[in-house]
Amino acid sequence: MNGLVIGVMTGTSLDAIDIALLQIKKNLPFKLVDFYSKKIPQKMKSDIKSLATPNITNIQTLAKITNKFSRELANNINIFLRKNGYKSRIIVCGVHGQTIAHNPQNGFSYQICNPHLIAELTGLRVVFDFRNRDIVRGGQGAPLAPLFHSQIAPRDFETAFVNIGGIANISIITKKTTRGFDVGPGNCLIDLWIKKIKNRAFDFNGNWAKKGNINFGLLRILQSDVFFKKKFPKSTSTQYFGPEWLEKKLRNFKTEIPSRDIQATLTELTATVICKSIPRSCKEIYICGGGFKNSYLIERIKVHTTKTVESTEAIGWAPMCIESCCFGWLALQTYLGNDLDLRKITGSHSIGVSGAITA
Repeated sequence: MNGLVIGVMTGTSLDAIDIALLQIKKNLPFKLVDFYSKKIPQKMKSDIKSLATPNITNIQTLAKITNKFSRELANNINIFLRKNGYKSRIIVCGVHGQTIAHNPQNGFSYQICNPHLIAELTGLRVVFDFRNRDIVRGGQGAPLAPLFHSQIAPRDFETAFVNIGGIANISIITKKTTRGFDVGPGNCLIDLWIKKIKNRAFDFNGNWAKKGNINFGLLRILQSDVFFKKKFPKSTSTQYFGPEWLEKKLRNFKTEIPSRDIQATLTELTATVICKSIPRSCKEIYICGGGFKNSYLIERIKVHTTKTVESTEAIGWAPMCIESCCFGWLALQTYLGNDLDLRKITGSHSIGVSGAITA
């Protein structure tokens, strides 16, 4: 199929609403036509974060925040559509929703999103709930981006795509197979610590971490977490790698060190868990997601590998648009009823259609 699709993504960092308009040729991603990104209002961001706790959330609060968030998504989709004038040509709109709980071990992954409200407000056919069908098939429900990475990867050598959002995930792509899994924290711990100490949303260019010294004793404690020892398939969340996780690890260290050294060590943790996940056979590493903006983190990744490390810009795809493009393309597969093979990515027991559709 040829045509235009929209993908909407907010990501584990909850920093912005990203909307991509993607051109499809013969059911393959052809090019990014337009892209829009809008910061999530701080009050809404706080409301959503209040839902992502281990405690049972009041159902009325959950419903109200979900609808408020969905209206915000729809409003930004409409702004985007008015700007580019492509509404009548769009086949389908994929909306991932914001993850507030991811627990495939207990059979669920929950993203807040009211797709029916979005469909009514935008007039688009909306695809949603991409993860739970895979979990029912025995998969982790995540990551899903490797399917898209395999569509845009160079075909002549083995490559690794690393998406660094709140959580970092990797796609390993060969001529015959695509594998993938979550490797652990991306930006989430780095952002959490600088927010706690300096009340900043993120560490611009990794400048604060760069002023610190890596504490290798603390790094070993961080790296000893059971998640890093798990075999494929595996997925995780910012609920797992959250404030309680970090506070517990710091208590176990029992030695007071400067805050900037902790920031440097958290950045090193992200760099090392990414690099340890990349097979020797991969010749190039393509980075996408917000983590690519952290130049110190990219510098540390380059220290730990002899491979070429580049942005996905090198193959014609802006690093900030990849995930939203992904869910536009996945939405089209749902609309067409195409089976997806996630067996070597999420560990699903069988292939099948993923996602649900409003019409």
